[in-house]
Parts: sequence; C-alpha cells; structure tokens
Amino acid sequence: MKKKIIGIIIIVLVLGLGVGVTYKIIEKNVTDRETFDFKTETNDSNDTVSHDEHSFYGKILEVSSSYIIVEPNENEEERKSSDKFSIELKDDNKTYKVGTNVKITYIGGINESYPAQVGTTKIEIVSEK
Repeated sequence: MKKKIIGIIIIVLVLGLGVGVTYKIIEKNVTDRETFDFKTETNDSNDTVSHDEHSFYGKILEVSSSYIIVEPNENEEERKSSDKFSIELKDDNKTYKVGTNVKITYIGGINESYPAQVGTTKIEIVSEK
C-alpha cells in the first residue's frame, strides 16, 4: 500500500513539474513577442480610425466625375498589391487629366478589389501631361 501511495506521489510530482515547465515556456514565448503600437482614435460612431499613413506616386489612366484610376509607378510598394487603384474624388474641385503624375496619400490598408481602393486623404499633382 505504501508503495502505491509513494508511486502516486511521484507521478503527481513529475506531472506537476512538467506542467510548470510547459507554462514557463509558453509564458516566455508570449512575453518575448514584439508589440506594435498603432495610434488610433474613435470617431463619432465609435469606429476605430487608424492613423497609419502611406503614399505612392503614379499616373492617371482614367478620369471620371467621381473617381480617377491611378497606376502606381513600378518601384512603389503598392504596385505589389495592384496595378490599378480607384481613387474617390470626395469634395475635390480639381480637374484631372489622363497622363498626369500624382501622389496619393492614404490611411489604413488596401482594399482587395479591382481596381484596388484606399482611404485617400490627399491627391497631389506632381506633373501634368
């Protein structure tokens, strides 16, 4: 009977030691990870708004009354996502022409549509055709 009790105590100790070691390994992996601090705020509808701002240069391929289609330059990172971006013309009184070089500034990510779309904050004319 004593041998059974001693055997059970040893098994419990070994299992407890194994659980403790496993816990420490998992805890270390979690605390060693990098943390990223993206600046965010909420708007009036309590949606999170990202301030992760990006920009790219490209050429206007098409002009409409409500949007322009821009082809990112070959060396732009955005070109890896899409060869065309539809840029909404919100309250923009400028006149755009096909062939004009522009700089597009946007926040957030790239919407996976075709043409791709971004949350444009600014359209700057770099050089006109």
